[in-house]
Amino acid sequence: MQKSKWLLGLALSVSVVAFAACGSPEDKPAEEKTSAAAEQGQGKDQAQAQNGKPNTDGIPNVVAEVNGEKITKDDFVPLYETQYQQMQMQSQQSGQQVDEKKLKTQTAENLVSTELLSQEADERGIKVTDKDIDKALGESAKSSQMSKKDFLAAMKKQGMDEKKVHSELKTQLSIEDLIKDEYGEFKVSGEEIGQAYQQAKTQQEQMAQQGGQQAQEVPPLEEMRPQLEKQVKSQKSTQATQKYAKKLREKGDVTINL
Repeated sequence: MQKSKWLLGLALSVSVVAFAACGSPEDKPAEEKTSAAAEQGQGKDQAQAQNGKPNTDGIPNVVAEVNGEKITKDDFVPLYETQYQQMQMQSQQSGQQVDEKKLKTQTAENLVSTELLSQEADERGIKVTDKDIDKALGESAKSSQMSKKDFLAAMKKQGMDEKKVHSELKTQLSIEDLIKDEYGEFKVSGEEIGQAYQQAKTQQEQMAQQGGQQAQEVPPLEEMRPQLEKQVKSQKSTQATQKYAKKLREKGDVTINL
């Protein structure tokens, strides 16, 4: 749980969308229920995987508890489904199947980290204004090469109405302010910019080789400097966020029910 790469992936990072939770019949012996559920689950996994969606029937109503606050199935499912679809696209290229168990754990951990960071931001009295949210919304739309209206329409298709988008941006921005409060502004050296530039050139060449095409010429370093500086700062912010979330996790009361 970035401005970081969270903006474009707003609906992927901390999205909270309501879905109905499903119960299971209680009238069969435990062993029979387990066997039947396994067979039924495998069939559903295969059918739903073909539709680009995982089987979420077995997700508990309360996925996790963080210092007394509940992360529900409704919080979990939209993020898990979206990440599953991304992983499935990657698996089509790599030929490797999506590890659903691992992905469920990662999704739950991401939501736990977001909740821990959000709680800490609240404790520190960090405030995010409507003006801040509107500015971030504009940046999100711009990074997606959309107008605000089109961006909100795209988010709505993913199950997030305008109110929810504003709520998620507020959470994101409060966490970013928390990290600034904890670590200060991140500095970027000339050496780090040079390393990022070389990495960009290498990636460009590798992509060209994979596509059997001639590599496009990378713009001069000075031309890319502002973009590279922003990229390195974002990476440092992300690393700091992960580090601080881990610190909060160690002293927090966290239970994951998957």
